[in-house]
Amino acid sequence: MSERIRWLDGWRGLVCALMVGYHFLFDLTMFGYVPVSFMERWPLVLTQWFVAMSFIFLAGVSSHFTRSNLRRGLITLGAGALVVAASYVADAPIRYGMLEFLGCAMLVYHFLGKYADRVPDGLAPWLWAALYFAARAVSANVFVQSRWLYWLGLRYRGFLSYDWEPFFPNIFLFLLGAWFGKKLTAAPTDSRLRTLGAPKWLAWVGRHTLWIYMLHQPVLYGACWAVHATLG
Repeated sequence: MSERIRWLDGWRGLVCALMVGYHFLFDLTMFGYVPVSFMERWPLVLTQWFVAMSFIFLAGVSSHFTRSNLRRGLITLGAGALVVAASYVADAPIRYGMLEFLGCAMLVYHFLGKYADRVPDGLAPWLWAALYFAARAVSANVFVQSRWLYWLGLRYRGFLSYDWEPFFPNIFLFLLGAWFGKKLTAAPTDSRLRTLGAPKWLAWVGRHTLWIYMLHQPVLYGACWAVHATLG
């Protein structure tokens, strides 16, 4: 395991803050305080895209800055199971959301990452990016009859999930992050890539992302519910 890189923590912290803000607006739509159409405005659509892609890419980067991807993956899967259970209680079901995907990707990388790391450095980023966009196009446009392939990126018509991050195409974005993480670990410790800083509070948020991810929605949703119950 290598030492923490502060700008990575800062990036993760920024993404986490954006996620909390986005989900707060989403909760307001569920209680009728903000119109649903508001969430379809392009700045919010881009924010959602940036947050999801950043979480996946950074998780891949971190695969080279951890003691054990196996332990990390199991913890993330356990956290994901709790989030899924809470989503059904809130009547906003999550089926293969971010944490489930990240946990699976970490476990796959633990066992098979050594083979992905053998892809030549000059080829790897182009290969993973091309596979990501190709698989994304398939996932967006292909529907199947089976009701059990959604976790692979193949939905049936009528599929509903309030957070959906299928294994394909996202594993390729994770592998792109892992390639970058490998480059970071090989960079000299005094290089700009290793020493670039970030605000302390943002880096702190980035170091506690999993806890914030798990707790922010119960807090935000609970606050909205309490206000709605009080004011009607």
